[in-house]
Amino acid sequence: MRVLAGLLLGLAALAPGAVRADDTTATPRYTEWQSSGTSKDLQAFVAKLKAMVDEADKAKAADPVFIQDLRDLIASASATTTTTPAALPTVRLFYDNFSDGNFTSNPVWKVTAGQWSVDILGSNTGMKSTIIPPGQTSSQNVKLNDVLGAILQPQTSQGTTGATYASIYTAVKITNVFKLSLQLLSKEKFGRLDIGPYQGSAGNTAYRVTYFPNGNPGLALQRVTPQGQTTLASYNQVLPLEGDKLHLIELLRDGAGTMTVSVDGKALVTAKDTTITKPFDGLLMINSGGRYVIRSVQIDGTN
Repeated sequence: MRVLAGLLLGLAALAPGAVRADDTTATPRYTEWQSSGTSKDLQAFVAKLKAMVDEADKAKAADPVFIQDLRDLIASASATTTTTPAALPTVRLFYDNFSDGNFTSNPVWKVTAGQWSVDILGSNTGMKSTIIPPGQTSSQNVKLNDVLGAILQPQTSQGTTGATYASIYTAVKITNVFKLSLQLLSKEKFGRLDIGPYQGSAGNTAYRVTYFPNGNPGLALQRVTPQGQTTLASYNQVLPLEGDKLHLIELLRDGAGTMTVSVDGKALVTAKDTTITKPFDGLLMINSGGRYVIRSVQIDGTN
């Protein structure tokens, strides 16, 4: 029992940030150890303590409550030494607010279908796209794979009148850990807008944030590969973003593959997927129904 008590005190001493009970200034007692040591010392101590606790428990040499307290402390210490925070984006990779009045330079966007324009006057400044297919009030059933494949090549058969979709992309190296931030105005209560990073010359390997104006689900997070499209998670409610209010849509992917889609700072969709592991080659946007204004686009990543 005395040995266990001594080990318990030793574990408390090894724990980062330990403070003496009689120290009214609450100054860390073990600052030097924190700055120069590693977690190996604590891991070795935890392993030794666990072995002794198991032996004491088997021999019924201590109060069962005390044994359980020790096991809880061991679990806590083990979590401290083994848990590594997932990497987060810290470096700006791309930014455009279209204040120069164009999307053709600095940075370069390329239109491959439909019509896109930039307006720097009035309240709806930004890059614009409008798709209103004749006789169609909803584009929820449009399959993204129908417009993939050669989507990064100009679609000469797509005119501005009667077009079923409009696509535009910018080539930028995006790390697998990233944060995409997009300021958006939506003007119609129908349609579909897809936004996300792509890989390859065809753009058919990607992650997508899909917004369905006045639809249910209102928002979806999708993975696209040559094998097809998979919905990873969705916000199964109507998401009313239409009007003159500017909204912020964000897609964050951390080092563990966890992705979160937030709207105006509120997380609405979360999913984990590690299928796509390589860096991305650019950002693609597809309007397959609706009237949208993109005020700004920012992408942050890692070194």
